[in-house]
Amino acid sequence: MKISRRAALKTSGVALGALAMGRGAERAFAQRSVEGSCYPDANYATDSQEYSYFNKLKNSAPLALYTPLKNNEMRISFMGSTIPMARRAQAEMSIFVEVGPWVPSGQPGTSETYDPYGRATDSIMFDIGPGSSTNYTSMGIAFRKMDKLFLTHLHGDHMGDLPQVYCFGPSSDRKSPMYIWGPGPSGVRSPMPPRRLYDDGTRAFCQNFREAMRWHTESFSFQNTAYASYRDNMPTQEIWGTPRRLKPVSDDLPYDGFAIIPIELDWTEFGGVAYNNAQTGVKITHFPVIHCRKGSIGYKLEWNGLSMIFTGDTKPEWDSVKLACSGDKPLDVFIHEMIVPPDVWAMKFMGLPAPLDGNPSFDKAVADVAMVQNSSHSPQGAFGYLLSQINPLPRLTVATHFPVSDDTVECALNSVKAHISDIGNLGDKIVWSFDAMAIRVFAGDPKPAIQQQVVSPISDFCFSPISSTPTDLLPPKYHNADGTGDAYAQIDRSTQIEQTNANGTQNWCDSGY
Repeated sequence: MKISRRAALKTSGVALGALAMGRGAERAFAQRSVEGSCYPDANYATDSQEYSYFNKLKNSAPLALYTPLKNNEMRISFMGSTIPMARRAQAEMSIFVEVGPWVPSGQPGTSETYDPYGRATDSIMFDIGPGSSTNYTSMGIAFRKMDKLFLTHLHGDHMGDLPQVYCFGPSSDRKSPMYIWGPGPSGVRSPMPPRRLYDDGTRAFCQNFREAMRWHTESFSFQNTAYASYRDNMPTQEIWGTPRRLKPVSDDLPYDGFAIIPIELDWTEFGGVAYNNAQTGVKITHFPVIHCRKGSIGYKLEWNGLSMIFTGDTKPEWDSVKLACSGDKPLDVFIHEMIVPPDVWAMKFMGLPAPLDGNPSFDKAVADVAMVQNSSHSPQGAFGYLLSQINPLPRLTVATHFPVSDDTVECALNSVKAHISDIGNLGDKIVWSFDAMAIRVFAGDPKPAIQQQVVSPISDFCFSPISSTPTDLLPPKYHNADGTGDAYAQIDRSTQIEQTNANGTQNWCDSGY
């Protein structure tokens, strides 16, 4: 896609103006020729990073916090949606999927005594990137709903907020284990002698992570971390349809909130079943993708005649296309990563008003991100071609892992349209994800239209999601003879400032007031 000569000259003027204002070594940069590129007929904006589509949805059809799911609804919420580093508008990757029907508070067997909003029948996390836990909090997702995590791979931007979710869940209302699905070892040997074969799979990750968090978990284990009705009705391999027994790493009790139960998946398997819950009807299969190192996977979720694919990070590959074409009806939601062009990526990183040539720093930055793209990600044009191979097209395609703004999205949409001319406008059959975006998909014959909404209003200063603590709590690990938690079991109080002095003077009152 070529930009007009007017726009090219305008871009040149902006670039030269910036250089004239004294940007040090950048004065020597030559204006990059953009003829023949996919740049839209507009300037890239380094000083204004608005995404108008977000504002459009927020102002037109906001989704109120704690809105119950309809009985036939699958809701896909984006809790993180960009590449590192996270920015205020976009945390790093995490997707939360819920399915109906809605379970109100106080249902038999739940042991929930205070939850005026209820919960979905089943809820699943896909990845948990840095910053995403903030969105879970602000969007009212309590810890008890965050017990099943499906990791696409073990990069930091896809699991970096796991310490928050794991460590503080039992201190709140997740008094049950953390279940973590993910790929097995890569099988790639180190190139350095003696060419070690690292155990870099999900089970080893969970084992090492569990021990790394030991000081935290022990120090918080004067609190209740388990409850009786969960212990007496634990999920099993048969009920959840998992390929592995549900067995914790380390020495934790299998029903304890600090137990980590990994379900390691064969990343080479196409269509392997990871989860097939006989009680909720949710089925999740996995497939290999191509990303940076052997051992990355994508997932397909099916429920009640609805279907969703999330590829995680990947170069363009055929397995996701095969899965998207495998049903007798169009795939409902296709969530696939996309990355901006290398020169735009470098330009944004360096705060430049346009891609520039002629400086070793810029050229090196472009080469570096191009190498990352080549090993790991899907360029815009490749995304468009891949999507053109899915017939029929998914009902809605969501590009993610992408830093959204009006300029980057306009360029990306132009690239996709070069391969699929009838993809429509932004929001018709394709959209770029952002945090707090909810995709609502409904079962039926015919299926109702897919809804795109923004969860709003959400507060920057919300205290926490509404928690629902069970009443049949079991004694904590560090407890007194009567079963209550012993807050003093692990500390030395010899230098403690006492509440009351020896003469009986009170230094402070227990309540804090």
